[in-house]
Amino acid sequence: MKRKNFLVLLAAGCLFSCQQQDELQETSKEATNFSISIDDALSDPLTRTSSDLFPAKNSITTGEVISMAASGQNYTPFIVGQDSRTWSEIGATTSTVTFYAHYPALTDGAATRSSGNKRLLKGGQEHLFGTAEAVPGSRNVSLKFKRMTVPVIILDENDNPYEGEAKVELSLKNEGTQDLLNGIIEVNENALSENIEVKKVSEGAVTNVLPQKINAGEEIGTITIGGVVQKISAVEDLDLKAGSTLSVRLSRRIGGGIIDGNVPLYR
Repeated sequence: MKRKNFLVLLAAGCLFSCQQQDELQETSKEATNFSISIDDALSDPLTRTSSDLFPAKNSITTGEVISMAASGQNYTPFIVGQDSRTWSEIGATTSTVTFYAHYPALTDGAATRSSGNKRLLKGGQEHLFGTAEAVPGSRNVSLKFKRMTVPVIILDENDNPYEGEAKVELSLKNEGTQDLLNGIIEVNENALSENIEVKKVSEGAVTNVLPQKINAGEEIGTITIGGVVQKISAVEDLDLKAGSTLSVRLSRRIGGGIIDGNVPLYR
């Protein structure tokens, strides 16, 4: 009798184990849903400028392409809202998997792990970096992105987006290196400054600059109004960090010069 009980229990244990294995195999074949969110917090502590005025990217929509990789793997293109991944494709070998993602999508050279975890980068456009952690078999993975560059906006003296004839160019270092696994961008301190034209809100894409430090008295650009060019210099040290903003404020009261609540400037 005891032998029968043992055999029955053994058979039941085998059945339960086989069911678990089948369930894991089925789960590995099911598509995993990836949701995306962007940290909307824009730090602009020294001005009254609302972050709502900055037309920075606040969502990655269906059809846009990001680059995504699981721990230790190459980055591959992923079309938001269209592509999917199964855990069998991901090939997880650990109890927790970290996902990394970049927007815009990486170039082929930067996406390959054999080229290392760094890439060269130029400023101008907005760069976002996202991560997520998930247990293998999870049906839903939430990628959370943050801004790695510094958006720039031109404001009028009433703190509204400026749409006049003035042309603003910043002269800043525009080359850097990005760590592909944490998104951090370090500016090349030996790079020469480049002229970067700041686009107005009505012109579409927001101009972004790379995180960097600016010294007091340093000439960092020009403003051109009616053919007259004036230099812009910082009146105090400035540390432009990822996630901060640079708001350039124009004022007629000082003859078209620039006042910037975030970066104190003088002509």
